[in-house]
Amino acid sequence: MNHWEDLTEVPLPLPFPLKIIKAYVVRGSGGYTLIDAGLNCEEDWALWEQTRKEMGWRWDEVDKIVLTHYHPDHYGLAGKLQQVTGAPVLMSRTDAKQARFFWDEESDTPEVLAELYARHGLSEDWTSRIPGHLRDFRKWVEPHPEPTFIQGGETIRLGDREYQILHTPGHADGHLSFYDPERQWLIGGDFLLPKITPNISLWPGCDPNPLNSYLKTLERMENLPVKRVFPAHGPAFETYRDRIEALKEHHRVRLDRMKSLLQVGPLPAAEICFEIFGRNLSIHNLRFALSETLAHLEYLRHRGEVTLEERGKTLVYALNP
Repeated sequence: MNHWEDLTEVPLPLPFPLKIIKAYVVRGSGGYTLIDAGLNCEEDWALWEQTRKEMGWRWDEVDKIVLTHYHPDHYGLAGKLQQVTGAPVLMSRTDAKQARFFWDEESDTPEVLAELYARHGLSEDWTSRIPGHLRDFRKWVEPHPEPTFIQGGETIRLGDREYQILHTPGHADGHLSFYDPERQWLIGGDFLLPKITPNISLWPGCDPNPLNSYLKTLERMENLPVKRVFPAHGPAFETYRDRIEALKEHHRVRLDRMKSLLQVGPLPAAEICFEIFGRNLSIHNLRFALSETLAHLEYLRHRGEVTLEERGKTLVYALNP
């Protein structure tokens, strides 16, 4: 565990490619705040118990549990932590709704997503595996917490300091980051990562142009004076503006690559995905790769640079002349 003044980093293991989610504990005179939760699995629960004992606090000293967004590695253990601590779980209304949209027992989102992928040219040997793959995540997010809603523009007390709540959408529609203006610290969740690019994906029933939202977030956040970022994946870092510029350039290059692929003629999103990310993908990585491909193609379509056409049962993208 790394420590910075009142902030402690808690690296929680994940059973999929990211390997680690960095949660944080903020110490204050009135108790402890947990930021993000990990998955509801034995390994993450054991790590929280170990952290609590090493730091010397009790579960009933947890003042609040704050979530940056609804993705399972951030949200999954929040319900159990709420039961054990009695503390409120604070998150955006949008992401609380989307957690239920994706992970409720009655949700048909797994089938809707498989159908979307099929329309965009993904073969049945892939699409048939999507519903079961998505439903496998339910075991890591139940029980769901009973959330209290917070939103961008408000302030929140973390430890003994007032943080500004910033709405930083793109990676998730209701993603929140937390900014201490005095120290110029940003607890950023998955908004800005030091080594990898945050996944920007198109999901059914969510933001229809998430890459546009993310690029606008980067532009809006660029001039915020930030000395140190505490991300959810990778080490804390101080190169805030350089990282924003690098991510903007990454997406410019990705968009240009997609347009160059379309110069040979119309293609379905699935084929563009395999050209960019390769064909040797797990079902987990395929889901993110194809949804990220769709986010970029829809960004281009909203800008009028490509069109979406039907070819039989398949949708294809074509460059505008």
